[in-house]
Amino acid sequence: MPVLEVGSVTKYYGSDLVLSGINVSVEERDHIGLVGRNGTGKTTLLRIMAQALDYDSGSVTVAPGCTVGYLAQGIGYNSGNTLYEEMRGAFARAFRIADEMRELEHQMADPKMADPNVAGSERLLDRVMQRYSRLSTEFEMCGGYDYDVRIKTTLFGLGFREDDLGRVIDTLSGGQKVRVALARMLCSAPNVLLLDEPTNHLDVDACEWLEGYLRSFAGAFVVVSHDRYFLDATTNKTWDLDGRTITEYPGNYTFFVAQKELARTRQAEEYERQQELIHRLEEYVRRYKAGNRTTMAQSREKMIARIKRIEKPMQSPSMKLGFGKSARTGRLAVVIDGVSKSFGERRLFDRVELAVERGERLGIVGPNGSGKTTLLRIIAGDLAPDEGSVALGENVSVGVFWQDLRGLNEESTALDEVYMMRDWTLGEARSYLARFLFRGEDVFKHVSVLSGGERNRLALAKLILSAPNVLLLDEPTNHLDIESRHALDQAVSEFDGTVICASHDRYFLDQVATAILEIADGRWRLYDGNYSYYREKKAAEAAEGMSEEGAAGAVAQGTGRSGGDQARGGTPVARSATRSGRRGRAREASREAMREADLIEAEIEQAEARLAAVEELLASEGLYSDGERAREVVTEHRAIIEELEKLYEAWEAALCEAETTGGCED
Repeated sequence: MPVLEVGSVTKYYGSDLVLSGINVSVEERDHIGLVGRNGTGKTTLLRIMAQALDYDSGSVTVAPGCTVGYLAQGIGYNSGNTLYEEMRGAFARAFRIADEMRELEHQMADPKMADPNVAGSERLLDRVMQRYSRLSTEFEMCGGYDYDVRIKTTLFGLGFREDDLGRVIDTLSGGQKVRVALARMLCSAPNVLLLDEPTNHLDVDACEWLEGYLRSFAGAFVVVSHDRYFLDATTNKTWDLDGRTITEYPGNYTFFVAQKELARTRQAEEYERQQELIHRLEEYVRRYKAGNRTTMAQSREKMIARIKRIEKPMQSPSMKLGFGKSARTGRLAVVIDGVSKSFGERRLFDRVELAVERGERLGIVGPNGSGKTTLLRIIAGDLAPDEGSVALGENVSVGVFWQDLRGLNEESTALDEVYMMRDWTLGEARSYLARFLFRGEDVFKHVSVLSGGERNRLALAKLILSAPNVLLLDEPTNHLDIESRHALDQAVSEFDGTVICASHDRYFLDQVATAILEIADGRWRLYDGNYSYYREKKAAEAAEGMSEEGAAGAVAQGTGRSGGDQARGGTPVARSATRSGRRGRAREASREAMREADLIEAEIEQAEARLAAVEELLASEGLYSDGERAREVVTEHRAIIEELEKLYEAWEAALCEAETTGGCED
């Protein structure tokens, strides 16, 4: 049974049609991801569903007894309350019930209530006790007995600490106020959640906590998000808002992408077949309309008129990124030698020692405020370390993308920002901007009026023009829609230089990173591999009961590296960008290692055969008529890919073990 329905909703902004006849419904356990390009109306639809915005026609219906919670994007508020007092407001009903229960307790304690000589006392006592019983049940349902635990669990899960509870709301940052709004809404426990970019201002740990909360959420939710990792982890249905209309797909984001591409491919094939048929019919009519086959020609004309035309599938415009070939640097692009930094009494990181080789892609992760941006600023030369030094390698040209987009001039137009960077014509400059979706009059917009996504795209356009061979990226996917994030994923993956990137975008880090640097609580550790491999290592460490003291000890010894790689003679560890180069120095040749490599190779062949069979199944049209079976197949596909990745790594490690020439150097 639907808990919320949208019926034929149409919305205009002035003369601009934003939503056209939208029909969707939310079932009791639906976990829905609402996706689409920036500007397609996702936030508008969510506000209409929350009944926070009027619409021109249609209806929005909420099931009786159903409560709806709405988190607006970037919401913040001022309050003289402390954080804990503000959160208690989510349980206001429970406290009102408690007040009434106390009043009823006083009544029941009145001796007159139990006096048989008082007329009607027995019936009155019975009514009071019945009322008290109902209120007690309602009090429990409202969270009255465990509100303190729920408040602290939610706040701590979203990154607040015990000493934050007494802070006045007015003193919090904008991002912290957004997290307060999210925490209060979750504690109010509505039946339906409408969430607009809830992972904004959340670090990775808080994102993962929210993912766990939503996966186990007993009600329904609709979430607008550009966080692909988050959508994959939490949703079981996807709404694709495109061209003012909406299409529903079963499954999470990855499943939706596969289905949409298959649907587009099928439509393209059907369109081409229909066009060929129409062409043949028209050619017949042209040749024989005036001849002895006029009747047949007329029949084909009628046939053409009856054909229901298939629309040609259109590719939405997307950013076209490409860094081009960069100048070659020396083997070591960046060397960080014993760098430490504190602000006041707070130590961000201590004696960081890294050697980033040419071609490597280092992702930096950690909680908000841990020092990720600070380390990037030190590498860029914008900030001096308290101890240690940073050295850039031979022929290094650094390009920097800051999340605050400080390189843009508010008074300039988008065209001004790029025109002065190169000797080219206005037409060439406009053509270049078109690659970043600045078309027509958009190029004359001043930076001051650009949206967050537009500013981000303009900053990327300038970054590419600077022709760097070392990229320092500070949250580069902020404000970008999913299609633009995909374009950036590909561009950075294909970049032939070196990348050091601080990001909360786990999907991005999965696609581009070859190593992960974790900064947290004043300590640092280095992990080879992408984000998923880093999380696997962290989970394994937790399962093995690895203590924080042990990790701190490893850092203090100057390694900072998981897996036991040691820095020698105080020299930072130098690492290759290739997978084989990370497997340790070649050791003595071993027949056993070679046999192990052969066995693993046989497993790889079997896994690849299973992968081919599953991919053939994914391409079959009949699969998607059974949503549950389709989800199972997509899950199996993902599991085989992960299995193959581990087998490839194990195979390469075994080959390195058997190598006798010393060719597998770390």
